[in-house]
Amino acid sequence: MGSLALDIETASPFKEPDRDDNDTSYYEWVSVGLAYRDETLEEPDTTVLFRRGGWEAEYTVDLFRRMIEWCHGKDVERTLTYNGAYFDLKHLLNWAEELEQSGDATELTSGLKSSLPNHVDLAKAATARHEDELRKDQPILPDWLAYDLEDIDNDSIWYDDYDFHEDYWDGLEIEDKFVKGGHVGRVLGETYVDGVQAGIEGTKAHGELKRLLYDYSISDIADLFALYDSLGGEQLDRDFHYPIDKIDQ
Repeated sequence: MGSLALDIETASPFKEPDRDDNDTSYYEWVSVGLAYRDETLEEPDTTVLFRRGGWEAEYTVDLFRRMIEWCHGKDVERTLTYNGAYFDLKHLLNWAEELEQSGDATELTSGLKSSLPNHVDLAKAATARHEDELRKDQPILPDWLAYDLEDIDNDSIWYDDYDFHEDYWDGLEIEDKFVKGGHVGRVLGETYVDGVQAGIEGTKAHGELKRLLYDYSISDIADLFALYDSLGGEQLDRDFHYPIDKIDQ
């Protein structure tokens, strides 16, 4: 049996949330990064599943089906996230329930729960260990700081490593040198889905954007295994267990 790491990427194409607003109604699902590690693998098995159409319900259902199938193909003992109790699993549960209530899908909630067993939230564990590093009004330790404090080299994704035309880049209106989660939520995720809807998946610009989003998603999950080990390993399974069916929605 092994560990599954998960991280979702979202966009807010219809209404922009305030900084601390975590209501699911603001968010739409763009992609999910998944990684699986067990003792038989030299390197974790990883994938990033992307939305294959617009914001219609059918494409959310499709993403759920593919994610659940991938997870069910692994012998998962525990599920690792960073702040998943607050964000990732909360929104996944809400989307699944909404799709079932609207009649767009069946058995998504049960499939989701069975595919993500024994959830361990590493943000809770990192914050408990390094509580003195929190800034005022900061509820959890940022993931980059957790990696730094635990001496884990988590690579940033730099925009200069991707071949965007100057006009395309200017249209994104991003001034930072490396990718941040807020960039995906505000600009990159929606731009990606717009490109899929427009049928420009074969263009260089869209291909580079997908490659960037893929690399960013992998960077979000690839080192969760090392962080789990560093923060206490199996001890965390008891102390920071946040079952998916008990998450505050």
